[in-house]
Order: sequence, then C-alpha cells, then structure tokens
Amino acid sequence: MTAPDTPDAQQPKTLDPHVAPYGTWPSPLSAADLATASASYADLVVDGDAVWWLQGDPARGGRSSVVQHTDAGPREVSPEGFNARTRVHEYGGGALGVGHGVVLACSWEDQRVHRITDGVATPVTPAPTTPAGIRWAGMQVLPGAAAFVAVRETHGPDRPRPNPNSNGDEEAVNEVVAVSLRDGTTRVLVTGPDFVAGPWPSPDADRLAWLQWDHPDMPWDSAALWVADLRTDDDGVPTGLTDPVRVAGGRTDGGVTAVCDVMWDGDDLLLSVDPSGWWNVHRWDGRSPAPLHTEEMEAGFPRWVHGTSGLAVLDGTVHVVAGGAVRRLQEGAAAPVRTPGLSSFASLAATPSALVAIAGGPATPTGVVTISPTGGVQLLSTPVDDPAAAVGAMPRPITFPTGDGATAHGLHYPPTSATHVGPPDDAPPLVVLTHGGPTSAARRTLNATAQYWASRGFAVVDVDYRGSTGYGRAYREALQGQWGRHDVTDCIAAARHLAAEGHADIDRVVIEGGSAGGYTTLLALCTTDAFAAGGSSYGVSDLRALATDTHKFESRYLDGLIGRWPEDAQTYLDRSPISHIESLRTPMIVLQGDEDAVVPPAQAEVIVAALRDKGIAHAYLLFEGEQHGFRKAPNIARALEARLAFYGRVLGFVPADDIDLPEFVPGT
Repeated sequence: MTAPDTPDAQQPKTLDPHVAPYGTWPSPLSAADLATASASYADLVVDGDAVWWLQGDPARGGRSSVVQHTDAGPREVSPEGFNARTRVHEYGGGALGVGHGVVLACSWEDQRVHRITDGVATPVTPAPTTPAGIRWAGMQVLPGAAAFVAVRETHGPDRPRPNPNSNGDEEAVNEVVAVSLRDGTTRVLVTGPDFVAGPWPSPDADRLAWLQWDHPDMPWDSAALWVADLRTDDDGVPTGLTDPVRVAGGRTDGGVTAVCDVMWDGDDLLLSVDPSGWWNVHRWDGRSPAPLHTEEMEAGFPRWVHGTSGLAVLDGTVHVVAGGAVRRLQEGAAAPVRTPGLSSFASLAATPSALVAIAGGPATPTGVVTISPTGGVQLLSTPVDDPAAAVGAMPRPITFPTGDGATAHGLHYPPTSATHVGPPDDAPPLVVLTHGGPTSAARRTLNATAQYWASRGFAVVDVDYRGSTGYGRAYREALQGQWGRHDVTDCIAAARHLAAEGHADIDRVVIEGGSAGGYTTLLALCTTDAFAAGGSSYGVSDLRALATDTHKFESRYLDGLIGRWPEDAQTYLDRSPISHIESLRTPMIVLQGDEDAVVPPAQAEVIVAALRDKGIAHAYLLFEGEQHGFRKAPNIARALEARLAFYGRVLGFVPADDIDLPEFVPGT
C-alpha cells in the first residue's frame, strides 16, 4: 500500500524520451482500463471482528455487491444479480446494515430491505404501491436482532401523510422508523422534519440519536443532533421515543451550526460540529458538548449521502478523518496516524483491534484497509491492478489569487509520461476540472480522470473554487448567493495562475465537469472567452427548471446559492446558461444519462439545440440506462474517449488513441 509522494514521483525518469506535441502522447492508461479498474466502495460496516462493505463493479453494469472480509480474503455474500443500492435523496448511501449477525441490504430493483442469509436475499419490508415508492437507508440492527431502525423515504401513494412543498406539489416524506425482523411491522419514531439522517442507537439500545434539518437548509448549512430514550416491547422491538433533547446544531439564538458526524462512545455521544466555523469533534455526556480539539481543520464530510462516518474509537482513543489524514485526538490536538500512501479517507470504523477505512492516495487505488495502532496498513479488499496508478502524475496543492481580493485552491497535475516529453518551447494544454456539489472538493486520491489527461500530455487543475468543502464554513459559504459567479471566476483564475507560472498554454484551456460542475462549465462557456473548448456531463442549463423539477433533497438548495424561488426568479434566469446562449461561441461536448432524475435530459438538449442552431462545433452523447453519473464500464470509457477526440478536433491535434467520434458536428 506504500506509494511515493515526492517531487521525483511527479515525472517518471526516462533515458531516451521522445519529443512529441502535447496531447498526442501514447498512454499506458486506456479509457477501458480506467472504466473497468474503477471499482467503488461504500457503506463500511463493522460487526464485532467482522468487516463488511459494498463494492461497485462497472464491468457488471455498476452493480454493488455485499462483501465480507474473511481470513481467506473478500467474499461476496449477496446473490448473483443483487444490486445493493438505495435511492434515498437520489444520491443514496447507507444501503447496507450489518449487526448482531444480521445482514441487511436495499435492493436497487425494488428498493426494499432484504435480509441476506447463505446467499439468499429475502425482503423484510413491505412492497411499495408504486415502483421504488418506499426507500430505505442507514439500517441499524438492534441488540437481540429482533428489529432494526432506519431512515424511510416514501413517495407517491405510499406517503403516510400529505406533504406539500413550497410550490404546492407533494414531496416525499422522510422519517426514522423501526422495523420488526419477525413480521415486518413498522413503527414511526421521528416524523415532521423535512429530512432525517442516521439513526444511531446507543450500544444497549436504550437511547436513539438522529440528525434532522428542514428546507431550505442543506445538512452542511444547519443540521441538529437529537437524542431520546428508546422504548421497546418485551421482544426488543421499538415502540416509540420519549424525552427528546436537542444536543447541538441547527438554527438557534446562538447562531447556525451543522452537525456532520455522530457516533456513540459508551454512554456519551461524539459529534463533529462547527460553532468555531470549523467542524471539530465534541463530546456530549448529557451536558453541553465539549470540544476535544479546536483547530482550523475540517473533521467531517458534507452529508451528501447516508452511510458514511469519519469517527472511530480504538483502545479508548477517539480517531477522526481530518485534513486528509486519520488523526488521533489527544490532549486537545489531532495528531496524524501514519498511513503510508494514503491521503484520502471516505469512511472510518474500528474493530476491537484496528481501525478500518475506505481510503486511497494519489498513487494508491482506493480500497478497504485496516490501520494498526502503530500505523501499519493492510489491504482487505481485492488488490486492484489499476493502470492509473502506474502513470504517476502527483497532485501539487496550489493557492492562487482570484476575484474580490480572495484566494482559492486546487490540485495541479503536470503532464506525466515515462516515454515522452513536450517540445521545449511549448506549454501544455490545460484541463480545468470543476467538481460537483458545488459543496464538494478536489481530493488527493487516485484521480483516474486526471491521470488519463496527464499521461497524454495535458496539464490538469482540479479546482476547489469558493464554496468547496474542507476550508471551513466561511469558505464554504462564500458561494452563497454567488453560484455562477465565484466558481466561474475561480476556474479562470486557476488557469491564468498556471499559465503565468509557465505550466499551461492559456490559448489551449478546456473546462469540464459534471452536475454542478457541469453548470459551472456551461456558464463559463456561455459567458466568457476564457476557454477553447468544454465538456458538460449532466450539467444544469436552466436553474428555473432545477428549482421546480428536481428531487426533494436539492429542491431548495438554490435558495442559498442563488436566491429564493420564485421571488428571485429574475436572478435564476440571469444566472442560467440558457440565458446567455446568444454569446456562446465555444465548441462543446455534452454527455447525459437518459434516466437522470436530478438533472433531466431536457437540460442538456436545450444546450445542444443552441449549439446546432448557432453552427458551433459540438457532440452529444446520450447514454441509455444511466442516471446522475455514469456507472457502466462501456459508458465510462466512451465518455472519456469522446472528450479526448473532441478536444483533439478543436485544439488541432491527433490523439494516439484510435477513437471514432461519429457524433462530432463541425462548426459552420
């Protein structure tokens, strides 16, 4: 698991380099290699000494399997064809629940919770009235294995009560419920808030903790942690809650805070909350939460999905994921644990003897690992021979000046090849990556997309524009009311900064991103001349449509990023890429999934129509059976190859890859 992270690793040495134009270099990393090697890991769960997780495989259509670590290695325990994935919040997460010898998983096909025993999956929750009408996440099996608690999201006629939103349309109902494992009887424990997360039963299941928040807040804006006594019947099945107490977070007279992570430590609750402006770990023993450290360092993740945790306790010591490392909290400080080769952690847990994490590094493929108290790392998941790791392009953190006298951040990857170098009097083309969210972040893990471009002679910058997570609340909230402005400005500033340093050709800069990153890409291409080309994947073109025709979780997200709807309808129109089509002159490739419920295909097609009508070079690829993000290996590969071929056509180089692009429409 050890990977070098030194300046020498940024450019592999070669005795006889070939000089070739940037963008034309042959690469050891094909798009097909990237797609099939990009296994995904989620929902890390520990049950005693046993370690479980979900593993997604693009080679099998993106199906997620339930995997258990055994002495003989990883073992898939879900039935052939079973796809463990939930649609709660549309982004999912928390589709696996394991405890007290019981294995539960949500099925993508029917969204019901199934109990998996000896390779057989048996549904334990009722069938919805309409397909996917009842969705589940965060299952926690209670002691005695008579019941589990979970988040339930109900849609359509399955809703337990009317629930009109601000537009007067009925939206899903989110609740914390308990389900009997004997007969499937369901009891509602928490109802009323617009959103809930968790839940977290105490070790002896006499108390229950959960998060809740309401429109228009997102969970990283304001999320409150509550705890209550949990009543059960003689069989151990919960019957209700009593004496609820707000522990921390939410909107109060003292201000606005958000709890982003929670776990029990005996009778105490550990939580990550940001009264200082930074997510730091606190302990609650029934009184006011007390900080275990006070540092300008984010200890937690934005709660986009269920089923993640950055907290664990080993040998009585609290450990947390913070600042790109696992850190041991002692004497008011967070000391990093030695984890060679690892610099990005997606989840953390603990067995009685070791820490367990989903983790990776710039040259280390993401996998499930154990971390010993002394810092030794052992891979539990199946080793992946990822060709992206062999490229060796190492990210360099950069901070650069941007608009309004502010600074922004990013990761710069130089062109990297073991066999080729660029002409000595030339600077490389630059790919500007715009992450999603926009409350997400560039991460120092093995970024296969960055490696793909770098190995062909592109420089890459993964921009942490204002609004990104990892730099405290003030930086995150700098995008409030400014989405479509600060993010575009910061992406342009990143390109100019690297060009001024001699690391990029300012006349050959392309910008690309997906979802919210696709929105930034579209707006940058429609309102500026800063880029030679761009690629939008399931990007937002009409903010009005996003405000009125998207899923519940993000339906009020734009209240903070843009303004209130419909009161600020003009601002929505002004910030929408479709409002600036008259100034669009930049070639663009557009990629979209035909089943996307977050950003429907109509958002892409209005841009494609404008490109066609204006005679601008473009390409449009609509992927059948894909939702918000591409999961199938052939589609992942095709999306990359098409972008490479398109940029080559526009920038005037011929890639070494043999790629056909019949979708290319030349400009007039």
